[in-house]
Parts: sequence; C-alpha cells; structure tokens
Amino acid sequence: MKPGLLIFLLAVSNTLVWSSFSGRSETEASVFFLDVGQGDSALLAVNGLDILVDAGPGKNVLYELEKVLPKTDKYIDLAVVSHPHADHYGGLEYVLSDYEVGAVVWNGAESADGFNKILDIARKRGIPAVELSAGDSISSDDLDIKIVYPPEGTDEEILSGNDGSLVMFSAAGNLSGIFTGDIAREAEPLVSAVDFPDVDFLKIPHHGSNASSSRSLIMAANPLVAVMSVGKNSYGLPDEEVFQRFSLAGIPVFRTDEENGIKLLKEDGNLKVLSLE
Repeated sequence: MKPGLLIFLLAVSNTLVWSSFSGRSETEASVFFLDVGQGDSALLAVNGLDILVDAGPGKNVLYELEKVLPKTDKYIDLAVVSHPHADHYGGLEYVLSDYEVGAVVWNGAESADGFNKILDIARKRGIPAVELSAGDSISSDDLDIKIVYPPEGTDEEILSGNDGSLVMFSAAGNLSGIFTGDIAREAEPLVSAVDFPDVDFLKIPHHGSNASSSRSLIMAANPLVAVMSVGKNSYGLPDEEVFQRFSLAGIPVFRTDEENGIKLLKEDGNLKVLSLE
C-alpha cells in the first residue's frame, strides 16, 4: 500500500469507488502511453492513484513502468484489461509478480485460457477481479471513468475478440480521454453514438488497423490529439489510411514506437505531449 494513502475498493451500484485520505490536493493528471512493442499499455496517474490500462505482451511493461513511477512506488491501484488478447494482457503476469495490485478489471470474457491463468494468479493473491460493462463506472477523488462499451450481456464470441474491448471515457483531474482497446467495425458504430464531453486524447484503436478509426468515431470523439500504441509487427500496422483520416480532421497523431513512449498532461489549460525518451 502507498505510504499515507488509504484506499477502499467498493462495489456499489455497479460503480468501483475509491475514497482517498492521502491529504493531497492535486488535480493535475498524467497519462503515460508505454512503449511495450506491438501491444497496448498506458498508465493513468491522478491524485495519488495509478491505473494501468492493459499491460502489453510481455515483460517490457516493467521496464516502462520504472521510467514513470518512483522506485519506491510498487502499488498499482487498478489494472484494467480491455480484452483477453495476449498483446494486451501478457505483461500483467509480470506486473502481478513485481507490484501490489488493488484490483483487476476486465470485460468478463471466459474463454481465453491464457488470461484465465492470470485471473487465477490474482485471485490466489486475494486481488479482486471485477467484470465491467457499459453503464458501469470507476470513481474517486478527481477521477471519473465511464465504461461506454460493450453492453451487458454481450456474447462470449464478441467479448473474447477485438470488438469486445472495454471502451472507457476518463475524466481524470484536468485531463480527459478515451481508451478504446482494439475495437473495430462492429463496435465502432455503437461507440460513435456516445455523446462524449470534451476529449483531450483518443487512444487509436487496434494499433492503427484500417478496420478501426472510422470517420464517425473520429468525429464523435473529436480529440485534441490521438495516440497510437504500436511496435514492430508483421501485420502491416499501422495503415496509412488511418493517418489520412486523422489528418483530414486536423488531429495530430503520436506513436509510441517513434517517441519511446508518450506522456500527456495539461498545464494552464494547455495540453502537452512529451516523449519518454
């Protein structure tokens, strides 16, 4: 547990609630998009809380977390897995070995043996594993995360694939954004129908796949910047057409593989994009 920080994890009306008694008055937030290779991992930090959104495919997530967290900080309040594909959850086994973790959140998919192994590890260590879906939320001081997709009762076949990814709108301190996992053609129309508040950043879905980042999604989110988590791969990702769509909308795109990771924060109302080099 973090020194001076008392955290309660409660399941109340489908809401995960933290009550913090750290005495801190911080309202500035940071989001770190970690360079974990061909995969996704981001760390949201606000008011003493550290929330990991996906963990990449392997051990690289540990090296990347060391860049952005103090050596004495070995507590991750919440680890979110957008969907049970190894390039999003593979590193979580290492995180669970190296850090204390307050809880694990996922979309409720049951058919992925590799991810079920990680859930078993968490449960054996007394770490709650919580299924969330559209309409649920995660709240604390200066933090409000809304799950906007997938709907409750979504079929297992969808939950276990890209289009079952948890999509979250995050308002953390003075920074807002959308985490999209790997959603594609089936999910994007539903997500695009959401009336989003002002959005500072959009995590580009599915590493820049042409099956994602439709014009309707880009227009619905209308972020100030977009961030792409991508690494060396044999899938032809990212697709050039995706860059063209964001360019036509006047939205700059930043890539984790080119910046060695990316930090977003706001100062005096201005969004800053920093390389983690």
